[in-house]
This record gives sequence, C-alpha cells and structure tokens, in this order.
Amino acid sequence: MTVFLVPGAAETFQGLPLRIQTRALRTLSLLATFPRMFPIRQHGLMEGYRYFITQDVLFYYSVASREVRVVAIIPGQMEQA
Repeated sequence: MTVFLVPGAAETFQGLPLRIQTRALRTLSLLATFPRMFPIRQHGLMEGYRYFITQDVLFYYSVASREVRVVAIIPGQMEQA
C-alpha cells in the first residue's frame, strides 16, 4: 500500500518541527501495512476520515484499495473537527 500526502498536507508537514515529523513518519510507515489501525472521526468537518495524533498535531487520512492519502494536518487538537 502506498502512503502519500496531498499537496496542502505536504506543505504543512514541511513546516512542522523535525521531532514531530520524525514521529509522524514512523506512524505513516505503519499505515502502509495497517491502514485501518486508527479510528474514524464520527462527527464534524472531518467526519468519515481516519486520524491519529502526534504531539498535538492531528493527521487525517483516507484509505482506498491501494493507497493511504493524508488529506489534512492540523496543528493543535480540534474538538469540533
């Protein structure tokens, strides 16, 4: 399974501190093998997307047959998202 970041998410990722990037990359590499390991958001703007948190940064992604697509990276936890 291929894991990739959409253009806007890739730009946001580049702006994150290196320690957060490093931790997130470990998690993203796991998604290639276990893409459904994180919960699905049940309400709000990002409803239906899976997500994980790395040091108060939310990573939202979707899973298709052969790819994991990171669609949003949001610094700071959003209770309404």
